Amino acid sequence: MAAPLSQPGRRTSLGADLVGLIVHPRASFARLLDRGKSIEGMVFAAISGIYVAFSAAQRLHVGDRFGFTATAIGVLVVGFAMGLTAYIVAGGLLTLSAEALRGHPQTDRMYAVFGYATWPFTPLLVVLVPVLYAAYGTALFSAARPSAGPLGIVVDVLEIAAILLWLYMMVMGIATAAELTRGTAAKALALTALEAVVLGILLVVIVYVSFLI
Repeated sequence: MAAPLSQPGRRTSLGADLVGLIVHPRASFARLLDRGKSIEGMVFAAISGIYVAFSAAQRLHVGDRFGFTATAIGVLVVGFAMGLTAYIVAGGLLTLSAEALRGHPQTDRMYAVFGYATWPFTPLLVVLVPVLYAAYGTALFSAARPSAGPLGIVVDVLEIAAILLWLYMMVMGIATAAELTRGTAAKALALTALEAVVLGILLVVIVYVSFLI
């Protein structure tokens, strides 16, 4: 069993460590990884998947085809599945990438890195979804909804900020969990993204060929 990453001392709350991932990520990641509570990372990953599905449903105007209620339910179900799938796949691929770059990762810790790094999508879901629903009602997923105006700009800025924070925390989390430099951790993240693309292409090809046979 690996030694704890963090030093013994006062315990901090989950919320404090999540915020700490932005300002002092290595120390905060060390504490979070030593918590050994995989369910926390899974929950954050699932929430991020739901927000991604929500954002996609808006942009693709899915409500025009399936209606508001069916789309909202689909966002929850599909998003939840997407988030957990990403959590599982990312943990394995991150481990392989870190090992290829001579890191010392443990798969469960790499799962946790991905999960905790997705936490910025939680406030987006909690805050923006009610605001957008209040603004557009059941036209939320429809092309017929009013122009977003300044609200659309605010949403775009917040989403970009969340993505950049996620990337930053992923790099710092990989560096902490796999004992790599920031530069090497960034390479590991890029390699993981490449592996995910290749895996996705292979799955599409396999499904396509299966239907042809």
